[in-house]
Amino acid sequence: MKRSDMDAALDELYAAVPQPGCKGLCVDSCGPVGMNPREHQRIRERGVKIPHHRDALAQLIETGDYTCPALKDGQCSVYDVRPMSCHLWGAVESMPCPYGCRPEEGLLPDAEGHALLAQSLDVGKPDPLDAEQLGRLKQRFDDPNFRRTLKEYVQENRPAANPEKTLERWRSKAADYGFSMPAGTAGERQRRWRG
Repeated sequence: MKRSDMDAALDELYAAVPQPGCKGLCVDSCGPVGMNPREHQRIRERGVKIPHHRDALAQLIETGDYTCPALKDGQCSVYDVRPMSCHLWGAVESMPCPYGCRPEEGLLPDAEGHALLAQSLDVGKPDPLDAEQLGRLKQRFDDPNFRRTLKEYVQENRPAANPEKTLERWRSKAADYGFSMPAGTAGERQRRWRG
């Protein structure tokens, strides 16, 4: 698939995400995100090198800190080419903005948001998800236990929502893998994130 075709496919998916009317307050919510290789390349073409998701998580676990390299003066410097994960932030039920930014048309249902994420990750692949596979993904969201677990996972792993609990959770995960994280409160960590 040509780059221009991949860009068009990604842009079409992005257009399906309602805009939350971002106020630029969620810098402390920016963290390691997975993305399509073309999304990664588009950001690199803007002069910003985003580490691979695994490397960014390893940095967070080792140092207790991660600042997205796209953040400049508290704003996203690649906002117009940000990946689907970032487009969905503040626009999906399980990922509401902690600062009250909401799309006028309301939040996307989780099933729809996560289907868009799956489709964006598939752009350019030789065997993308077909309608049946997307249907099965959306069916998972019919299960209230699955929706609750997903929402709890997203909210517990989002520093802006619960800084102390998030940091403690990462410390516990780091210990499970033999890493140690520096001491300090999540409030101190958030101040470092915000500058």
